Amino acid sequence: MNPKLYQDFLWGVATSAHQIEGHLQNDMTEWESLGRFRNNGHNPIIGNAVDHWHRWEDDFLLLKELGVNSYRFSVEWARLEPEPGRFDYNAIEQYRLMIDRLLEYGIVPMVTLHHFSNPAWLHIRCPWHCPEAADAFVNFAKVVSKELLKHVPLVVTFNEPMVWLLAAYADAKFPPGFADLRILSGALYSMLYAHRQAYDLIKADHPDIKIGIAHNLIIFKEGRTGHFVDSKIAQMIHDFYNMLIPRSFAENRIKFRFPLIFNINMPIELDNKIDFWGINYYYRMHVRFKPSLKLPFKLYFDQPAEHKKSDLGWEIYAKGLRRVCGWMNEFGKPLYITENGIAAEDDTRRVTFLTKHLNKLTELKEEFPKITGYYHWSLMDNYEWLIGYKARFGLCHVDFDNDLKRTIKPSGYFYRDFILSHSTATASAIE
Repeated sequence: MNPKLYQDFLWGVATSAHQIEGHLQNDMTEWESLGRFRNNGHNPIIGNAVDHWHRWEDDFLLLKELGVNSYRFSVEWARLEPEPGRFDYNAIEQYRLMIDRLLEYGIVPMVTLHHFSNPAWLHIRCPWHCPEAADAFVNFAKVVSKELLKHVPLVVTFNEPMVWLLAAYADAKFPPGFADLRILSGALYSMLYAHRQAYDLIKADHPDIKIGIAHNLIIFKEGRTGHFVDSKIAQMIHDFYNMLIPRSFAENRIKFRFPLIFNINMPIELDNKIDFWGINYYYRMHVRFKPSLKLPFKLYFDQPAEHKKSDLGWEIYAKGLRRVCGWMNEFGKPLYITENGIAAEDDTRRVTFLTKHLNKLTELKEEFPKITGYYHWSLMDNYEWLIGYKARFGLCHVDFDNDLKRTIKPSGYFYRDFILSHSTATASAIE
C-alpha cells in the first residue's frame, strides 16, 4: 500500500438524531402516534430510541475506543425549534457540549442539519412543497450556524433528499404522506433552494466551513441481461434517482423526463454552491419492464446467495462502490463516503462486508484521490426507518433487553484495526 494513500483521511461512523437520541417529538413520532407506520406491516415503535440524548458522554467514549477521527451526526430540528420561531437554548447548549467534547477528543464533527425528520408544525404551516418550508429551514440553519458551527468544519445540509422525497411524496410512507409526483417537484425545488440559501448564510458566518449533501446512490441493473427495454428504463431511473440532483447544481436547472410518468424542467440558481458530495451506498437493485401505463417497471432485489444479502434482503455489491464514486467524481468536488453498512444480526457478515468495501476503497483511493473520508453506518444498533429495532447496523451492540447496554462488536474492533494499519489521518483533511 502507498504509505501516503490515506494521509489526512477522515475515518468515521455516522448516526442520526431521530434514530438514536430518544425523548423527541417530531413529525415521525406524530405519525407513529396516529398509526401511520402500520401500513408497512412492521408497526415500528421508536420509544426513546437508544437514549443517546442522556448517554452521549459514554457513547463518545465508544468513538475513542473505535479509533475514529471523525463523527457524522445530526442535530434535530424539532428539538431545537419545538414551536415556530421559539428555540430551545438548553438543547442548543447540549449540542454545543457534544461538539466541544468531540473536538477535545480530536474527533472532527460532521453535522447534518436535516436527516429525514421535521418539526410536526412544519406540515401544518408549510410542508416542503410550499416555498415557506425553505424559509423555515433557512431560519433554523441561521440559528444553528450562529450557535453551533463556529468550530465545525463539515456540514451536510440534507441527508438523502431523494430518498426522503420519494418516501414523503411518492410512496406516502413518511409525513406529510402525499402520493403525487407533481408536488414532489415543488418539494425538490424547495429543498435545493433551501440548501443554496443555507450555504450562503453559513459561509457568511464561517467562510472556511465545507458544506455538502449526503446523496444516496443505487446501482440499477437491467433485470434481463441484454434486454433493450429493461436497460433503457434502468438508465432513466439512474438519471432520475442518482443524477438529477448533482446535475442540477452543475446546470442551474432541475430537468428530467420519464414519458407519461414524470416531467420536470425548472430553472434554479444553485451556481454549483456545494463544497463536497457525500455518497451513501448500500446496494444494487434490478429493473424489469412491465406492461403498465401507471408504472411500467418493477424494482427488486435479485435472490443472491445468503452471504450476498443483508438481513433486509438488500443485495451486497461491493464492486458498485467504484461506479458510484466514478459518477460523483465527474462533478469535480471532494467526496466523502458518508454512509456504508449492512443490517446483520450475525456480526461475521459485517466483518466480511467491511473487508470487501474497505479493500475496494483502497483501490479507489488510487483512482479517485478526491475521496477524503469514509463513515460506517452506524456507530451502534438503533431504530431503522419503517422497520424498528430488528435491523442491526451497529459496530456496537445494543442490548434492548438489558438497559440498552452497549458493547463493541468484533466488527468494531476490525474497523479500528483497519484504521490503525491504513491511516495517518489528521484533521487537515478538511482544509
